[in-house]
Amino acid sequence: MQENDRRFRQRFDMRVQVKIRNLDSPDLTEQQVESSNISARGVYFSTDLPLDIGARVEMFLTMPVEIAGKDSRLWRCTGRVVRLQPRSPSQAKAGNGVEIHYYEVLDKARSAAANPRPARIPLP
Repeated sequence: MQENDRRFRQRFDMRVQVKIRNLDSPDLTEQQVESSNISARGVYFSTDLPLDIGARVEMFLTMPVEIAGKDSRLWRCTGRVVRLQPRSPSQAKAGNGVEIHYYEVLDKARSAAANPRPARIPLP
């Protein structure tokens, strides 16, 4: 690990489907992307969705058992873009590192209309 690397949790080179939405630009549509790597505190993915450092992002993903420690369920996460790798001739989409600030585990059996939203859990 490099001296200036601020990662606190182990990252896994895993491809996980992630639905993302830029909360600072609600007029933009959500987009389905695939992670390049993931940890309990962050996700790195490439997208052509315009994001800037500091942009607030909402993500929906099934957290891998290697990270969650138990059977995976759908997670709703909110966080901020903390790293941006611009597009290049060899990379058609910009790379984005998002630090997860809050998450909630969504129960697939619960009806959103019948039950109130679960509490958001901040990461330590």
